[in-house]
Amino acid sequence: MPVNKTYGQQVVIHRADLHNALIEQALALPNVELRVNSTVTDVQFDPASVTLADDTVVQGDVVIAADGIKSTIRGHLLGEDSPSKAIPTGDAAYRIMLPRSVMEKDPELKELVDEPQATRWLGPDRHIIAYPVRKHELFNVVLLHPDGHGVEESWTTKGSKQEMVDNYRGWDRRVRKLIDMVAEDEVLEWKLCLHSPLKTWIKGSVALIGDACHPMLSVSPPVLSQKVYPTNVPFRPYVAQGAAQAVEDAAALGVLLSTISSKHEIPIALRAYEKSRKQRAETVQQSGSANRITLHLPDGPEQQARDEQFRLSMTGGSNPDRWTDRETQNFLWGWDAEKAALEAWNGKFPKVAHFNPFLCH
Repeated sequence: MPVNKTYGQQVVIHRADLHNALIEQALALPNVELRVNSTVTDVQFDPASVTLADDTVVQGDVVIAADGIKSTIRGHLLGEDSPSKAIPTGDAAYRIMLPRSVMEKDPELKELVDEPQATRWLGPDRHIIAYPVRKHELFNVVLLHPDGHGVEESWTTKGSKQEMVDNYRGWDRRVRKLIDMVAEDEVLEWKLCLHSPLKTWIKGSVALIGDACHPMLSVSPPVLSQKVYPTNVPFRPYVAQGAAQAVEDAAALGVLLSTISSKHEIPIALRAYEKSRKQRAETVQQSGSANRITLHLPDGPEQQARDEQFRLSMTGGSNPDRWTDRETQNFLWGWDAEKAALEAWNGKFPKVAHFNPFLCH
């Protein structure tokens, strides 16, 4: 599919590189202090503070809980309204990260790692997404398939190379070549889970952000081998919006906390943040399920109709893959998170539900 550059040039990035870039920019500021090995065990909402594992209490005007999909602060904030356990989707995923030095020995694979594009393979109950990262020095491959044997939610389950081969037997020759490059002891498999929307993201002068409040359909894999997966972060196999929605959260919070004139307005600013972000992020959060069905159709009339839609989309028709559909892209990329946050702050944020392209097929 041709890239839609209406909203700017698309790029892919290794998540560790994004993390490092953000950390470097933050630490360049004179009023930023980074504390490592400082696990938070408790939180107070008014006045805001957190307690660390060594009983140190860190106070602040506001606490932003960016503590991820297994957030500690979320449980304290929600109390009895804390969400239930993650819901398995029935899918699992392999993830491999191959170095350029291995792929460039094969002309077909060298073309994959050289080209500045993502490649998607679709088939019955399965799909694969693959693309180069880190200046084409690494090739990232995520392989989705049915969770046939209850992959543990611990996210540390070792997979079988033979099962990986069997899952994609008969697929494109390049897929089989990629799988062949994976060593037997480097196959990891993760369960894909859904998460229900939360009752609230805020309390007093404390707010949740990113995966702590709207984890996308995802898994969060562990580090096992630097050759397989160099950083312990989630991946989003259906709409690729995990990091993007967290960045939107940050933009909204940034502009709101820069607008207030007193720390006493922080709770009001956080309410505006939630108002501007919650419905949008949760719409995207729930979108993965719909796209999963479309991508994994079994061979037959529905699959043939979907593939015909793919062909028609090349000349301007709607795309059945919501991530590459123009209306969906407008919804995802045409949003101004800072503008929406300021409208919520000024009481002008629209109260009607926003257009939801994920419900359109």
